[in-house]
Amino acid sequence: MQLEAYPSVSLHNVAETVPAEWTDGGDRLCRVPAEVGAGLNETARERVRHPTGSELRFVPEGDEAEIELTLSAAERSRVRVFWGPFQPWNPTEIGPEPTTLALSVPARVGELTTEVTGRFDPRVCRIRFERFDAVAVHDVSGACRPPADDELPEERYLAYGTSITEGAASSAGHANYVSHVARNRGYDALNLGCSGSAYCEPAMAEHIAARDDWDVATLSLSVNMANTGGFPVEEFEARVEPFVNTVAAAHPDKPVACVTLFPYFDDVTASGDAEHAAAYRETLRTVVTDSPHGNLSLVEGPDLLPLSGLSADLLHPGDEGMRAIGEGLSRHLRRVTA
Repeated sequence: MQLEAYPSVSLHNVAETVPAEWTDGGDRLCRVPAEVGAGLNETARERVRHPTGSELRFVPEGDEAEIELTLSAAERSRVRVFWGPFQPWNPTEIGPEPTTLALSVPARVGELTTEVTGRFDPRVCRIRFERFDAVAVHDVSGACRPPADDELPEERYLAYGTSITEGAASSAGHANYVSHVARNRGYDALNLGCSGSAYCEPAMAEHIAARDDWDVATLSLSVNMANTGGFPVEEFEARVEPFVNTVAAAHPDKPVACVTLFPYFDDVTASGDAEHAAAYRETLRTVVTDSPHGNLSLVEGPDLLPLSGLSADLLHPGDEGMRAIGEGLSRHLRRVTA
């Protein structure tokens, strides 16, 4: 996304900006347009106004150029400054008071004498935002430009799902399964995870279907509906069937992989409801099997994630679980895109 106010940078996984509520003069980053959010449940409407997997990107006009970038966050938060594939030592903290970062090509990156394999050119500065708090851009100054197409991945991977898709228990945004899939397959990631609120709503299905900026998608459907007790299997079926078919029908040449529930507490605890979890998985299997769309495929969540990969809440995968999901999904996408 390009903004008239900031023509020298690009915003990735950002659909629009709105005025920030916690500060003056800031442009809050939102992952979907407000008219889409209006059709979602209240929690999802707020989640898509958080910058999970969003990035601000630029390339300095020369290795000596210094770029000043001013950001704020609704609460104390962190950003990570990547240069191409290169990870920073530490995150940078930001908060409600606007903070200015002074950035230039790291000295040793500027001295590279060999080609770097990877998805991004090393001189692409990527300010990566976390899922926790809303973020706003206030100002960009200095000699820089948006990245060119040949400095970025050729294909884009869109992921819809729950807090697991957002990476709730992973140590950082670049450690969630969506990021692992993107690195493994050479994609640019578009993360549309909705923590606690992925309810397979028509507004989100229609939004994904209407977009033409992705090449492959995964739909993780949906432990938020299964574990709240508010959605019987029959309602899940009534929502998930039109959801996946709306997306698949709009893009018949693009692979769309549906992921059944990962293993979680309902499967393995005395107070859980293993039959309910199994019925959810069987429902999604049947929807995919019965679909007339050949670009739909099914991935079994329990095949991707061992129980030991969960965090202590027996719901959210930790870092090792995220890696396992990423590797398994990457293998599946390799097969269906071959």
